[in-house]
Amino acid sequence: MTDPRPLESAGAVPAPRRTRSGAVIVGPSVRSRYVPGALIGLPLVSLLLSPFGGAALQQWRSTRLRGGHDGLLEQLLAPAWAQLLLGALALWLLFALWALVPLVLTHRVVLFDDRTGTLALRRGLRITDRGTLGQVRYATGDAERGGMALIGLHGAGPLGDGPAGAGPSGDAEDEAPLRQWVVPESGWDDAAFDGLRVLQAAAGLRPAPSRGLVVQELRRARRERKRRELAERLGMPWQEEYAEDDAAFQAEFDRVRRVLGGKEPRRDGDPGP
Repeated sequence: MTDPRPLESAGAVPAPRRTRSGAVIVGPSVRSRYVPGALIGLPLVSLLLSPFGGAALQQWRSTRLRGGHDGLLEQLLAPAWAQLLLGALALWLLFALWALVPLVLTHRVVLFDDRTGTLALRRGLRITDRGTLGQVRYATGDAERGGMALIGLHGAGPLGDGPAGAGPSGDAEDEAPLRQWVVPESGWDDAAFDGLRVLQAAAGLRPAPSRGLVVQELRRARRERKRRELAERLGMPWQEEYAEDDAAFQAEFDRVRRVLGGKEPRRDGDPGP
């Protein structure tokens, strides 16, 4: 097994999620992806559709009353507000169940046992492939939501196709096919990305910085790229300070616009009309 590289130099010490057996989860857990939608998105949808749920409960209550049933539940459903409230709650529970089932069946993560150096690719409720830490050749991933992680392994695992890899220095492993595991939503949250960082360090690869640092740098790069495009459209000379100083860029950008509009005299280096 390769000696792990230190992670302290790459930012915050990672705190990945782990299974009950202690394996590191590379990628988001089902709970981390399910809870935000179940507690925020689905309740809003249920409230919007509550009139349909209330109408269904009203119809059910009318049917029960015609059948001679007038119990506590029928009395509780007499007010219209109770029908709307319970209708929204019923829709919420129904939508939450519908959302959970496909998520569980399609969820994909990598389980890394850092004690034994073994990896397992889980898709839904099944383990579809296995590997060892010595087979890992690369492990990269996006730190933002919507991205994915890619893990490349030499040789075929117990559940894979092709010849099994030889030892870490064997020629058979060098000639074996390269398997690639795809883990969706590697940047779902800090813990999901930290699982990838732990795997990178354990495999002897250069660990990525913390997710917060990576996301911050990506946003800074996007802002700089957008400013460069705006400056290029006006013919405005670019200065490195504009990449970090919002106020300096905006002040110069507005001044150049006034110059091009004939509202302010030109200076040396300003673009012509």
